[in-house]
Amino acid sequence: MTRGLVVDASVALAIVRRESGSDSAAAAIRDAGILAVPELFWLEIVNVLLRRHGLRPEVVVEAIRELDELDLTTVQLDRPTSLLALDQAARSGLTAYDAVYLALAEAADLDLLTLDAALAAAAGPRAVALDRGNHYARETPAPYATPGVDWRRYGPYLARLRTSTGGRS
Repeated sequence: MTRGLVVDASVALAIVRRESGSDSAAAAIRDAGILAVPELFWLEIVNVLLRRHGLRPEVVVEAIRELDELDLTTVQLDRPTSLLALDQAARSGLTAYDAVYLALAEAADLDLLTLDAALAAAAGPRAVALDRGNHYARETPAPYATPGVDWRRYGPYLARLRTSTGGRS
């Protein structure tokens, strides 16, 4: 049993749509302790099922119910985690939406379960590699697209955030 996983939308969508990779994703979830998702996860699922796949609202509700049975813990995003996502997006070229999954995994010290190759590459050893047919999500990380942020100049602001969130960072 793993200590826990952050589950990204690519995995959840594969499970509810019975896509390639869903069997290995379901096995990884069964073997995990904590299953965490950022609060935007639910909107991402709804948006993809409604817009990309054109499903009717009642079918989307059924998919949400199915995912809810996985006992996912929804984590509200605080400003420190949002800033960590900003840093990940700037350094790795991920969208802010994808970077928040990695930021949550880092903040909670969990592994990241994803079928997204770019997200898995950015997560490095924190990523749980899943078989999607003959394609593995884990790839060699690409060089950073932009230099990292010099967070030292934001020290007083970050210290205030830590104090206001009870020491969580």
